[in-house]
Amino acid sequence: MVLPAAQLAFAPGTEQFEPKYLIALDELYHAGWAARKKRRILLVKEALHHFWPKGHPTRLLHITGTNGKGSVARYLADGLRFTGNTGTWTSPHVFDYAERLHINGLPAEHAEISDIYHNILAPYQHTLIKRNREDALSFAEQGVLLALHLFARRAVGWGVVEVGAGGRYTAQTALDVSGAILTNIAEDHPKTLGEHPWQRALEKAGIARKNKPFFTAASEPGLSYVVKTAQSEGAEAYIINGDDAAAVQEVLPQKEPDFKLRNLALACRVIQHFFPGLDLATLTGNMTHHLTGRFEQIAPNIIADVAHNADKIIKLCDQLQLRYPGEKFHFIIGLTRCRDPRTVFAPILQLADRLVVTGASYAGQSPRELAKVLSQETSHVTAIDDPAKAFAHERAALPEGKRLVLTGSAYMIDQALNPNPYVKHINASFGWRNRVDG
Repeated sequence: MVLPAAQLAFAPGTEQFEPKYLIALDELYHAGWAARKKRRILLVKEALHHFWPKGHPTRLLHITGTNGKGSVARYLADGLRFTGNTGTWTSPHVFDYAERLHINGLPAEHAEISDIYHNILAPYQHTLIKRNREDALSFAEQGVLLALHLFARRAVGWGVVEVGAGGRYTAQTALDVSGAILTNIAEDHPKTLGEHPWQRALEKAGIARKNKPFFTAASEPGLSYVVKTAQSEGAEAYIINGDDAAAVQEVLPQKEPDFKLRNLALACRVIQHFFPGLDLATLTGNMTHHLTGRFEQIAPNIIADVAHNADKIIKLCDQLQLRYPGEKFHFIIGLTRCRDPRTVFAPILQLADRLVVTGASYAGQSPRELAKVLSQETSHVTAIDDPAKAFAHERAALPEGKRLVLTGSAYMIDQALNPNPYVKHINASFGWRNRVDG
């Protein structure tokens, strides 16, 4: 049973958690930072009014969370297909920018993206930089506007717009949405979202809107902070719990991991809020599309999954053990930014017969350094710098009956498997012009 937040008993220790006051203090202490963030949101609002002075024609849902937001977005779009055309804006992409934009489960066409950019977004950007160079729309801001133009062109009735990270201070908060969704709260991006669950709750549940429904499948220790934050924004909060996941499992043909059941239950509850009476079997039966690189079987014995933090790696390993009980695997892994490989990959070490560490292009950690650290935990570690060479070697040498799993970084998977050499190079060299300009 989905619980209204009014029935939640808040966790002990959260009595002094006052979202509005804490946000006020944070913005007072970081006034310049907050002003810059809010200015970006105002620029997006200005663009929205320019293009759609009477409001955008698509009903929009705003989704954030540490894990699962891309999958829930696709489940929602699939489940809402009975209403007409549906669309999603998700991130990141694995191989091709067009993966971020889907209409009725299919990625946007390159020609359509090019047309919207060159004939609509670029001219508008030109007017902004003539006025003030600092008004130029960013990569993320232009992406959201591109998605909205695509939704309008394709007469999308319901669109789901995902946050890349965070929530409260992102471009998507400029949108007029019908509801907000938070999948869960786990540890990720501590340098930008905060080290503690309550800090991440302030950021992510900050997408809640006054008098609009807010849905979450979060659990403690973050749930109480999430609900209090959503309520402080004036939203009515609904909580998906273990009973809802169990109800979804009853209508599915095979056993699924708990995280997937919670994601499906969350998507179903959102749809049932707007369209009461729809049954779980019908809704889940329509939720068939999956994101590229999410437990994707690219060959009978090869799986690619873009899990890139400790929580996602745990879920990947749970799914591997559920699907292939008792098996050991060969892994190709890469890692980005400052994540600790021992923390991120600890569950993999228990399942690995062989571990190959490779590069991850953008913001990737050194394969040699990663191998040195992980070799202190297991003796099955090898480093091969180039992801494509690592994949070719491991695929050719894979013993009969063994499975190969690529994970740890979407950038690594892109460089290992992307069939388009031109897009592959653009992906790997993201930001090179900024480095040249200094």
